Amino acid sequence: MRNPLWRLKTLPWLTLLQNALLTVLLATLLDMGLWLLSEVRVQNVGLVIPTGIGLTLLRIVIAGGIGALSVIFMERFFRQVFLDVATLWALVGCLILMLIVKTLMPIPSFLVGLSRFQIAGLMLGLFAQGRSYWRR
Repeated sequence: MRNPLWRLKTLPWLTLLQNALLTVLLATLLDMGLWLLSEVRVQNVGLVIPTGIGLTLLRIVIAGGIGALSVIFMERFFRQVFLDVATLWALVGCLILMLIVKTLMPIPSFLVGLSRFQIAGLMLGLFAQGRSYWRR
């Protein structure tokens, strides 16, 4: 009888975690830069920051960008990994894990976070960018 957990054991977890760390680190740095820029802009110019549904939609789009960026990093920097549906799902789990670790740290966050809407946006962006790897 075939072991259903065999595929989980053979996934390149260390490489996927490195990719997720790189992606979340870059997104966090950009988020902190935008946060600092918005603080300066709000005080000097009176810039209006979206609230409510606008902010939620912006966060979903940013999460989709994080998912797509992680697939791009896999294609560019981690070419030794064979991308398929199982690897993409494992990458979703690694990204969620790294976002959980990020939320536990005392880092100011403006757009990069972890909510159910952002998880949906993350999966949407990741699987939209990795569409060519679904059938493998």
